[in-house]
Amino acid sequence: MQSITLLILGCLIGSLIKLADDISDKNLGLNRLFAIPPGIIYGSLMGYLMIVDIDASLIFGGIILGCLVSGKINSTGHYFGLAAILAIVFLNSVRLSPLVFMIMAFAVLDEMGEKIHIPSLDIFFKYRLFLKIGVFLLFILDLTGFNGLLLLFAFDFAYILTGRLDSRLVHEI
Repeated sequence: MQSITLLILGCLIGSLIKLADDISDKNLGLNRLFAIPPGIIYGSLMGYLMIVDIDASLIFGGIILGCLVSGKINSTGHYFGLAAILAIVFLNSVRLSPLVFMIMAFAVLDEMGEKIHIPSLDIFFKYRLFLKIGVFLLFILDLTGFNGLLLLFAFDFAYILTGRLDSRLVHEI
């Protein structure tokens, strides 16, 4: 898949996931049911990328499993997103490599910052570096391709940016 397409879709998915998060978790002045459309859209896009790009299937498969294990899929919008992903993945018989479990472990480590406090690891938790460094190492070891790295950084950039924009919106409401 073209790098520019991955960048755009990665950013869109990251933004929609954060938007679904914030509609459900923060007081954006919206009914929580408004998180369902972004959930369905990001789930559909994520599922699509998982069927067309092996690196996307590894990255997103690991993130999804990591979010499930750590309890981050906890709202109506995310349930609909997960349902869209699973429908697309199962209907297209996507098979995930066992490598997805290593990526899942990195994603779970990123989420552990809310549950454990180890001062020497605070920077890793604050900037969610476990997944980024882990995927980078897998790329260096030639276990994942450049598309996975590109997708992860586009996704994360948009997720963070949307979170900051949503925070500003909450303060202005």
